[in-house]
Amino acid sequence: MIDRTQEQLMALGLNRYEAATYLALLEHRGFTPVQVAVRAGVPRQRIYDVLASLCARGLAIERHSDGQRRYVAVDPAIALPALIEQRRQQFEHEQAALTEGLQTLLAMLTPTFAAGNDQIDPLDYVDVLLDRRLVVERALALAQSAEREICVCFKLPLLGDRAANLAEVAEPLRRGVRYRALYERSILDDAERREWIKQFVEWGQQARLIESLPLKVNLYDRRIALLSLQDPTTGALSFTALCVTHPSFGLFLQAAFEKLWSDAEPFQPG
Repeated sequence: MIDRTQEQLMALGLNRYEAATYLALLEHRGFTPVQVAVRAGVPRQRIYDVLASLCARGLAIERHSDGQRRYVAVDPAIALPALIEQRRQQFEHEQAALTEGLQTLLAMLTPTFAAGNDQIDPLDYVDVLLDRRLVVERALALAQSAEREICVCFKLPLLGDRAANLAEVAEPLRRGVRYRALYERSILDDAERREWIKQFVEWGQQARLIESLPLKVNLYDRRIALLSLQDPTTGALSFTALCVTHPSFGLFLQAAFEKLWSDAEPFQPG
């Protein structure tokens, strides 16, 4: 079992056998290798290497007496500061080696990084969302981060629940973001959804009705668009959505929205 003193010696760089042997040598002046091996609990086949290491590090001295080799410990007041100095020098050497290695790695890797960042992925600005939950979460996050304006072309069916849809409208309106929404007239056939729109208008949303919308689109600050796609054959709404961050594309969609907005009629709560 390793005691606290042995642990502290090991923290200075000694291994377990070296620490145990040094502590054993401190107890008696002049142990033979066999005697100190027994005292320290070190295997006899290892004790000679351990003692040689202690002598080399200045913690023990080898002496010859009566034809036998005996070992004595060096005064801890001398040996331990010297051991700490050895550790300091070793640490500095390791630090210098690490620094040199770092410079070598930087010289090798920096050009690769620079070359990789010079390459532009043509689809970096397009994010494909394949899960209903991800689409709802992205719509809410974009609404919460909008700074000036949100324009929405709203088509059924809904992807989010009531709470998500209310939060997506209420939060930006509370911050003073201009919010305009185009709704297909058929949404008024649902009494609950009709009440939703009334609530949105009371909060400050500008709402208009139109017979049909070609696409379900949310446009944020004229630069980020969230498009929910429909199957071109069946017309069924899928959970595939594209989030496109592109100012030019945003301006194009904004122009299309303004044309639809001018053709629509204001929602009348009554």
